[in-house]
Amino acid sequence: MLTAACSSRRGRFRIKGHFLHINQGQLLVYSNDGAMVGIDTINVSGGRFSYEIPCNAPGTLMFVFPNYSEHPVFTEPGGSVDMNADASRLKEMEVTGTEQNKLMTNFRKQTAQMSPPEVARHAELFIGDHPGSHVSEYLLRRYLVVTNKPEYGKALQLLDKMIAEQQDNGRLVRLRNDIMLMKNTGTGMTMPNFSVHSTDGRTINNKELQGNVTIITTCAAWQNESINQLRMLKQKMKDTGNAFKVITICFDASSEQIKRALGQDSISWPMVCDGKMFEGRLAAQFGLYNVPDNIIFNKQGRAVERNLDTEKLIKKIDEIR
Repeated sequence: MLTAACSSRRGRFRIKGHFLHINQGQLLVYSNDGAMVGIDTINVSGGRFSYEIPCNAPGTLMFVFPNYSEHPVFTEPGGSVDMNADASRLKEMEVTGTEQNKLMTNFRKQTAQMSPPEVARHAELFIGDHPGSHVSEYLLRRYLVVTNKPEYGKALQLLDKMIAEQQDNGRLVRLRNDIMLMKNTGTGMTMPNFSVHSTDGRTINNKELQGNVTIITTCAAWQNESINQLRMLKQKMKDTGNAFKVITICFDASSEQIKRALGQDSISWPMVCDGKMFEGRLAAQFGLYNVPDNIIFNKQGRAVERNLDTEKLIKKIDEIR
């Protein structure tokens, strides 16, 4: 819900934004840690917006910009922040008003010109220096866990330090459980037993996938790259004569949202959308907690790759089908 409240108060969190080179437009905002439920649309007018949500505990909001880049803002009860950015240099965006957002702004600026491996190394150093920070929770997930080459052992070591510093943060315990599950569902894992209902009423289970190359993907209406990945998979399936199987887990609150996003590009394979977003049971079984995300199983039912970008995913299909 978009509001234009005149003050921040306990139990609320307010954001005021000012952008250069975005005069009119829309931002999307969501959370994968419970800071808010569902997805909101924020209207930007004259390069400005005001947004307020209920807030009773620290959390993380993810802002999706028109270029589909995503940037976190850290909430706290009674907090108020200003978001200032040049749309052409979002990596240097400033969010001021609370200590956690100041830390993230500094990290963003320090890493703006770094290569991805350098950013990941800087994130690791940041977490080690700031185990009590909520920013560390975001960075650990983003750079050590939900990546093409996750470092689960290192993530668990850092997470134990964070849990010791943030004993009242139950999300960290859940994150530790998630990492343990992902560690056990990495490459080489056998496809788990499951039986779920798809959005078109079909019952889907692991037995009917036996003997096929199978790709489990995630998507959401607000994540453009995940929509593009579905379209590329659809074309690849057509080009190869249905030489592989796909099941897509949708992180939207309703299957109608993804149907609208796909428009005329409907897909033929099963889609699962239980409305639980990042808390869904099937996603947990496969250790998939990001969007887009994926895991590829060979004909023997063994996971051979996970969390590939779209180009590498399509290439891998040719290698193993």
